[in-house]
Formats: sequence, structure tokens, C-alpha cells
Amino acid sequence: MKKNILGLLFVFCVGALSAQESLVDLYSNPAVEHLYATRKDMHTKDDAVLQLPFFDDFSNYSGYPDNALWTDRHAFVNSSYAVFPPTVGVATLDALNDSGHLHYYADISQFGADTLTSRCIRLDSLFVPYKKAVTVADSIYMSFYFQPGGGYGYMWERIGNAPAVEDSIILEFYDNGNERWNIVWASAGFELDTLYANTGLFFKYVNILIDDSVYFSDRFRFRFRNYCSLDNTAKPGLAGNTDQWNIDYVYINNGRSAGDTTIRDVAFVMPANSFLRNYRAMPYRQYRDSDMLPNSNLTITNLYSNDLECNYSYVVEDKNGNVIETYSGGHDNISPFLPEGTYQTAAAHATPPIDFKFTVGSNSAAEFVIKHIIKNGITGDLHPENDTIVFNQVFDNYYAYDDGTPENGYGITSTSSRISIAYKFTLNTTDTLTAIDMFFNKTINDENSEIPFYITIWDDNNGEPGNEMYKSSQAQYPQFGSLNQYKRYVLERGVRVNGTIYVGFEQRSKNFINLGFDRNNDARQFIYYKTGLEWQQSILLGALMIRPYFGVKATVGIAHNEHNGLGGNATIYPNPAKNIINIEIENSNINPDALMIYIHDMHGRCIYQSNFTNTINVDHLPQGAYIIRIADEKNNNWHTTKIIISK
Repeated sequence: MKKNILGLLFVFCVGALSAQESLVDLYSNPAVEHLYATRKDMHTKDDAVLQLPFFDDFSNYSGYPDNALWTDRHAFVNSSYAVFPPTVGVATLDALNDSGHLHYYADISQFGADTLTSRCIRLDSLFVPYKKAVTVADSIYMSFYFQPGGGYGYMWERIGNAPAVEDSIILEFYDNGNERWNIVWASAGFELDTLYANTGLFFKYVNILIDDSVYFSDRFRFRFRNYCSLDNTAKPGLAGNTDQWNIDYVYINNGRSAGDTTIRDVAFVMPANSFLRNYRAMPYRQYRDSDMLPNSNLTITNLYSNDLECNYSYVVEDKNGNVIETYSGGHDNISPFLPEGTYQTAAAHATPPIDFKFTVGSNSAAEFVIKHIIKNGITGDLHPENDTIVFNQVFDNYYAYDDGTPENGYGITSTSSRISIAYKFTLNTTDTLTAIDMFFNKTINDENSEIPFYITIWDDNNGEPGNEMYKSSQAQYPQFGSLNQYKRYVLERGVRVNGTIYVGFEQRSKNFINLGFDRNNDARQFIYYKTGLEWQQSILLGALMIRPYFGVKATVGIAHNEHNGLGGNATIYPNPAKNIINIEIENSNINPDALMIYIHDMHGRCIYQSNFTNTINVDHLPQGAYIIRIADEKNNNWHTTKIIISK
């Protein structure tokens, strides 16, 4: 057995021992689930054979590994889990399979988990400047960087799960003649803190000479593989992903040496971020010039052995590709990253000013694309794929601190069965809050799906949640949207709000609710929780995956009335209604006997169905918002209306 529950469940306590912020590892990866369900990035079945050089730094794509270079899909290409990688983007090996779920054979005992397998590579011949057979004298080396997962420093600021010493990662070469995989390198699990304390660096470099003639084949292959063991928890619902390794900058070529540790490459290290001061997305009606950051913050590296001249710029485009702003930081030198771990310090490149304001109307959503470009000299360096990073700036009808992808599950563990979680938002003008999106992580056996909670909105009381402005009358439960995405909870009534508000819920259970938690954005100053009389502010680096929505469109995804064929011929009244709803069809050419009536709740569930009738008794339905659909299904004609039942 590997670990006890504390290996999986990070517990942080502030104040009374009865209330603790807790994080758990994910049982599934929603980003990979989505790829798998939609069959995107499926690898092809062609037998393409590659030639040297082989290179991938996972910088210009995400999801499954590039099928032009790799043959399997277990690794997760991302810019979320690594700490200061050589260049932006890594391939993460963990305990999840290519569908985003724990390997079916996962256990607390050691098991082989993910593989990252190359396509066949021509290692029998070189083709530049002319074709010749490969020999040991050609000095072919394979190099890469690797990092154990789990982050470093304070436990409440870490990300991912560290492999224990009995876990491992290995590199294997395929021996075609003997039809077997041979281990050529391996590392036992260790903490990133250890590596950083010993070297001052966050990734470890490996450089391997390929000098055994058994590998000089026209179908040479290599693969990374990790071995995991699940945390030993007595509660299956808390079992989650574990033992992560991050791989970056995989490079094979001839003419290299054992001391070959640098390459002429200027690149971004971290992904692009929002130009807004607090939010990654915000409602278009709420945007003001004061919401802009004064500067962007970028991490730029030079992987060469000498100073390099580089040019930085950014460009902002609207969704139609029209350029609305450009900035040039000009040319400046950047010092080598090694041996001191130095990044670009020139302010015009590292902290470029944001001297413009978005043009956002008060009546429609807008989206902008922010592109950052770094280039070595005039012609560029060896790997231009890591020279551009992009951020999509969204102005719609919601606020978001998070990036849409969880790395952990969040909840409060307490001796109390009444737990409140509140999220702070500040509006610039009065608006109507109508819905809240929440992202709950799936667990084994859906253990969190029966935890009741009541959606709650508070006003502000000197910088913390104050009086309740709204609380749902009916208990809600964690739901998992299509493909494990956000689930929308529509309020029973719109709530007029302005200034600072707090959005969240009151949980009526001691069980762990497992709310999505994004570790790559720091919104802890806006997160509050309470189990007794006093509110506590979060200490965990991250952002809750809760998004408040505003306006009518958010309640149903449609306007108050939509129709096809039936048009305005259906009248439904009263609205709001208490006990009875009346329906009138005004066009004599429409045969009521051919019509059906459906009533759906705001989660899309059909709760009433019948042949057409002029009167419907809704006295049994709880107060709230609903959708009535009148349909002539034979002719595909329909009329849809939102109604409110108010007791």
C-alpha cells in the first residue's frame, strides 16, 4: 500500500478545526473526455516513417499528442500541469487513459499506466547532405527534459500529484531484430522541491547516446512509460489521478555530443493571459476602461549558450480578424537561461504596456484574439512553433476567474452539516443575475451527486459576504453537464444586483462536494467559506469554477419566445402563473389534435407531456422557471415560451 488518505486529500485548516479547505485529485480529465467523446485528434493508421531530426516541444497544440509524431494517445498535452517548463506546453503522463478516466486496472499496487510512443524513425540512414548508412560515428543523441508532478513550495500553492519513490518513469527503445522493448533510462519518483533545492531548476535534462547498432533500423521507435500506484483511500469516491510526470523538448539528431545542452531557440515559457485586471471573461455591459491591466506579464527564455537578439510584439484582432491594436517592444538582447535559470528581464518584452482599451458595445457580445510574438533576429530561430502564444478575450454575459479546466476538486470538510461557499464579484452597473454555471467533478460511483445545496447570493458587508439577497427554495444537487462540462443552474427569479456581490451555495451535508478548481489562476482573494458564524478567506492558490450569468438569454439559451411554423399563433397566459396555464391557438388552419405539449425544467428534463389541451394545471410544480413547447411534430412546426410559476 502506497499512501494514506492524506496523500490524496490535501487538508488546509484556518481558524476552527471544524472547517477545513480540502483539495482532491481528479477522477477524470474533462478535456480528454471531450476529445475522446467527439473523436477529435484521433491518430491515423498510416505507416508514415520519419527522418531525423525528430523534435516536439508540445508548444503549439494541446490534447492528444501530435499524430504525425506519436502513435498513442495516453499522454495529455497541456500548459496547465508543469512548473516553468523549458518552453510553453508539456506532455503529461499520469494514471488516466486516452478516454480521460483511470486505467481500468489501476490499483494501490504498482501498475503500468501511460505510454508516449514515437512513430517509426529512419535510424538506418541519413539523408542530408546525401544519403548514407548510419554508424556510431554519426553521434546520434536523444535528449529531453522531465519533471515530477506535484509542484513545489507551499502545499496550498502546488499543482498535480507527485510520484512516490516506488513509482517511476522509463524510456525504452525498440529492438526490431529481437522484437522487444529495452529500458535505456529510468527515474524513480521524487519531489520537485528536491530537484529545485539541488539545482535551482525545475526540469531535469537527459541526453542519451544511441550507439547500439541494434537500433540503427529503418523502423526505430522509442517510448516513455510511467508506473503508478493509487493513493490508499478507504473512500472510493475520493480516488483520483496520481503520479504525474511532465515531458518536454524531445529532440533526436545526428552530429550532437554529450555536452550538447543548448539549442538556438527563443521561446515563451508560460501561456498567454487575460488583459483584464481580475477576470478572464466578463459581461460586455459591465466592462469599463478601468478593468484593463496596465501591463502584461510574460516569461520568455533563451535556450542558447550566448545572448541572442530578439524582437517582441503583440497584436489584437477582433473575431473577424480585423487588427484593432498593435504593440512593438522593439529589439533587445536576452541572456541564456542556463546556468542561472534566467528569463528575459527587458521591460518592453517581459512586461509590455497595455496602452489601449477594448471597444465593447453595451448591446452585444464581443471576442478578441491577443497574439504575442517573440522572434530571434530577423530570420527567426530553429523552432518558430514556440514563438507565438494566444489568448481569447471574451465579453459575453458572464464573469469568469477560471480558464475552464479543473486540476483539482475543491470542498470544505467540516463537522458541521451546513457549509457556505461564496465567490466575490464586483459589478460596474446594475444588472439582473439569472443563472449560475458550476463545474462539479465526476467521482467514482458519483458519490457527490446526492449532496444537497441551496444556491445563495449575498450582498457585501465590509469586504465579506453579508445579508442573503437570494436563496433557492428547492435543494439543488451536483450535476455533470454534457461531456463533463459546466452545468447551468437557473435562478427561480432574477435578482437585481450592483456593486460587490457574492455568489455561491449553502451545502447541507458533511460530504465532500468536489467542485472544479482551476490551479492556474489565482482568485483566492475572492473565495470565502463558512461553517459557523465567521467567514474565512481561502488560502488555496486557484479559482473556483463558478460563473454568474446575467440577462434573459442565460436562463434558457433562447429568447422569451421562439417558433417555427406555429409563429405567433400560440398565446400562453398568465405568465407568471400560479395554478393554471391557458393556451390558445389563434389560427384556424392549425389542427390542435395534431399538437403535443411539453414542459421542461431549466435543466432540460421533460416533466410534463400530453396531447394538446387549452388548460394545464401546474399547481403541483414548484416555483421557478420552465419552458413550454407546443409542437406539430409531423410538420416540424413548434412554439417555445419561457414561463414563470410563482406561488
